[in-house]
Amino acid sequence: MESFVFPGNIEPEISLIASRPIPYMRTAAFSAVVKSSEQMLLHLIGCPTGKVIFYTASGTGAMDAVVANYVSRYKKIFIISGGSFGDRWKNICDYYNLSSTLYKIPFAKDIDYEDLEKKVASERPEIFLCQHHETSTGQLFDLEKISVLCKKYNVSLVVDAISSFLADPLNMAELGIDICITSSQKGLNIAPGLSFVILSDKLSSASFNANGYYFDFEENLNNLQRG
Repeated sequence: MESFVFPGNIEPEISLIASRPIPYMRTAAFSAVVKSSEQMLLHLIGCPTGKVIFYTASGTGAMDAVVANYVSRYKKIFIISGGSFGDRWKNICDYYNLSSTLYKIPFAKDIDYEDLEKKVASERPEIFLCQHHETSTGQLFDLEKISVLCKKYNVSLVVDAISSFLADPLNMAELGIDICITSSQKGLNIAPGLSFVILSDKLSSASFNANGYYFDFEENLNNLQRG
């Protein structure tokens, strides 16, 4: 069995970029880099007409932003937990006093998808939170089956793809994912410190809850638009 651990060795030519002077961000040139990076990320994740919010934060920061701005709009939240990062969805929801149903999976095991459908059919959630790959156990969940389930029961799907992006197939548009989260230090294999919230085009006219200043989606999107 081959085992791969992130972050890996960053390519020397990429590491050398960090030795250069930090570019000033309030310039047209820097804006062009951000917009180019957005288009690259959207292409790679299969969401060509979506939007990317860039955060100088860990993946947990991005998860927090998604819960505060988007998940908090819903009253019936369903969370898959196959390890510590699934539990983190629950902990963040608890922090914002959001009631949720936690569907626990045995350590390093796949989901029983027939049982999962029974639970979703019974609970009738409005939003579904999961990891594509649960980093703490190494278990990859079947997003195609989860996608079919969410479409069948009209459930908004939010996916943490931090440790699967560019390592496993993932296409937001085909899977009908509303929001994906990823970070710089895993599949992208560059220095840590950046996280990305990818919004599908279905959310282009959505209104979001404002539960903070720095992680305010509407303010973040307006800043990107002003560019």
